[in-house]
Amino acid sequence: MSENIRENLLGIVSAFCFESGRIKECILCKKNVIKTEYGDLIPKYGEDEVRKKYCHSISFYESGKVKSISLESSTLIKTTLGTFPAELVTFYESGSLKRIFPLNGKLSGYWGQEDEEKLCDEFRFHFPFGSFKTKIIGLCFYESGNLKSLTLWPGENIILKAAHDLIPVRIGFSLYENGKLKSVEPAYEITVPTLIGELTAYDANALGIHADCNSLVFTESGNIQALSTSSSKVAIFEKGGSFETMKAIVKPDPFEEGVVSLVPLEISFEGHYVKFNSDKKRIYDINTTRFTIVNDSAAATGSGLSCTDCSSCSLCKKSNYI
Repeated sequence: MSENIRENLLGIVSAFCFESGRIKECILCKKNVIKTEYGDLIPKYGEDEVRKKYCHSISFYESGKVKSISLESSTLIKTTLGTFPAELVTFYESGSLKRIFPLNGKLSGYWGQEDEEKLCDEFRFHFPFGSFKTKIIGLCFYESGNLKSLTLWPGENIILKAAHDLIPVRIGFSLYENGKLKSVEPAYEITVPTLIGELTAYDANALGIHADCNSLVFTESGNIQALSTSSSKVAIFEKGGSFETMKAIVKPDPFEEGVVSLVPLEISFEGHYVKFNSDKKRIYDINTTRFTIVNDSAAATGSGLSCTDCSSCSLCKKSNYI
């Protein structure tokens, strides 16, 4: 893409600028055609409608390269996964596609999520770790063009195959650049094998804004690298005789008086060490420390998908599983 696009824009209504005075983002009222390697893209310029967001039409890196475009109408964008309709696209400074959003409507008292969902298409995806049909919020790509993450539409669940079991997934998943599964957000509490024993994995507080980072993380070889647990307690017995128990904690809700929330215990593994809550003081050598795990919930062993006849099972929302 040309670096002088912003100098040639027509119909700038308002703009925010970098300290240098160059346009950072702006709202347009006239048609502009932006030529990209993904085709000719037209930034939003028409009048406001019920579901059309009042937001910038186009934004730039300070270098002048296009950073994002809110499209005037749904436009087909070709990606390494296929062609998808888009209402919002973002780019790396190199011009490579970064994110694509099939929908970008404004939620209000006149237009709700249910209205927006009716416009959301289902897409089919095929990966080595699972094939499924689902609605999505968006896709994120590495600069190379390989998929980085897939964010599911709210309420959508899919089933993915990890090294140890099938996993029910909500919110979405992320990948290593080589295509290996990197992280997922479990749809409900499950048990997974780790270097210190079986732990439950689930984060009820996961936000779901995007699936770039999720609570259950894998190494490239498929082992558990990190997880969040609300119901597993880990008793730690060190070689010197010291003892400590790690578990999720209850805290007052910062937004609602008189309400408490459960903050999951975060556990991560690196080599033969285990770390709790990203605390540098709570790093233990697995080879010289004894761990006892108590799981206080009725979490399903593995994925909990124990059915043998898919035609009579609804645990995995079979309509999404191909």
